[in-house]
Amino acid sequence: MRKYEIIFIAQPDLDEDNLNNVIEKMEARLAGWKRLCLSKGGRLTLINSTLSSLPTYFLSLFPISVGVANRLEKLQRDFLWGGVGDEFKFHLVNWHTICSSKVSRGLGVRNMVMFNKALMGKWLWRYAMERDAFWRKVVDVKYGSLRGGWCSKEVGGSYGFGVWKSIRRGWDAFAAHVRYEIGNGSKVLFWHDVWCGEIPLKILFPDLFLIARRKDAWVEEIMQRQNGTILWNIMFSRSVHDWEVEAVSRFFGMLYTLKVSSEGEDKLCWVPARKKSFEVKSYYKLLSSPTQSSFPWKSIWKVNVPPRVAFFVWTATLGKSLTLDNLRKRNIIVMDWCSMCKTAGESIDHLFLHCMVATELWRALLQLFGVEWVMPGSVKDMLGSWRGQKGNRTSIQIWRMAPLCLMWCVWRERNARCFEDCETGLINLKKKLVIQTLFVWRVKL
Repeated sequence: MRKYEIIFIAQPDLDEDNLNNVIEKMEARLAGWKRLCLSKGGRLTLINSTLSSLPTYFLSLFPISVGVANRLEKLQRDFLWGGVGDEFKFHLVNWHTICSSKVSRGLGVRNMVMFNKALMGKWLWRYAMERDAFWRKVVDVKYGSLRGGWCSKEVGGSYGFGVWKSIRRGWDAFAAHVRYEIGNGSKVLFWHDVWCGEIPLKILFPDLFLIARRKDAWVEEIMQRQNGTILWNIMFSRSVHDWEVEAVSRFFGMLYTLKVSSEGEDKLCWVPARKKSFEVKSYYKLLSSPTQSSFPWKSIWKVNVPPRVAFFVWTATLGKSLTLDNLRKRNIIVMDWCSMCKTAGESIDHLFLHCMVATELWRALLQLFGVEWVMPGSVKDMLGSWRGQKGNRTSIQIWRMAPLCLMWCVWRERNARCFEDCETGLINLKKKLVIQTLFVWRVKL
């Protein structure tokens, strides 16, 4: 075992002293020369592929403190947005958005706290499934099990095994995404557990639950098998009223349409997974609570363009690129005018869509495909409406790359005019930057 994998088993949470080796290792991976050699797209790839996986060993067992999570995330933020040495760079997009999935306007970088909870959920699953494991028996003897043995009793007090105490704390959130598959019914509560439908029967049929004689009955106590047929022997404390007949009909209809083997052990099923087995990835997605949005992520991340270009278009689509209007919002005093058309204020939508230079470039680009186009009002709407083009695979790939290529070329030309005092004529801009760049990308990729 390497030195950064050693930790005291009785430690109740991860503080900075125990994670210093991991933090130092992460800092080494983020050495300055790597940041200088990588574009934003390359930095994102390094964060997703390597850096987020470094603390996984610790996060799978111990709850991470807010201070440690903030420090690890700060390292990643500074690496993603940082410049040369101590040079100041704006962090264009907040970290909460970056940790969202690409579908939800983010970059899919792991949120350390949510990932920690998802990893610890694996132990809750193993406790329910590995009933003969030695570690499970130790926990069971120390704390006892809930009815059915699916989880230990809640750990209270200031004493005790800190590791399991923190894991057990996540049971309520975990249990909201499981259901039970009935075998012999000996470990599943008829009214309280989720086994018939999407919610417990006591919630689905509250009036019937109130008049049930045995509210804490197991499924096996109500399920009877006669001549190969399953019967449900449910006793109520009184006769059913006329207005309750419909509920009773639906109740028994659900029970008798459910396929039950009545043999073997009851099973725990993880609802979000197709194979019904627990997945850290699916639990993390649930904990992250992705927001529904119409963000055109496929038009950015599913296109064969260099990663730095996709990253740039992503920031522009979010309205975060450092155009002059955004600089003014950040209290930078600059003259608000467009360096491309020299007639209007510079904003993201103006620069890439409605500027006279951009309009001419769009016209030339669309003529290559024989398409007539009415330009939408925003970059987001433009990418969202950039539908597939008919033709062979090569022409479709070029069509999908086209808007990203044009935006990248406009941005490079804008920066050359602002910072290098170098201006390319419109005709050469059409030929050398847009058309040539587009086909060079196609050949390389």
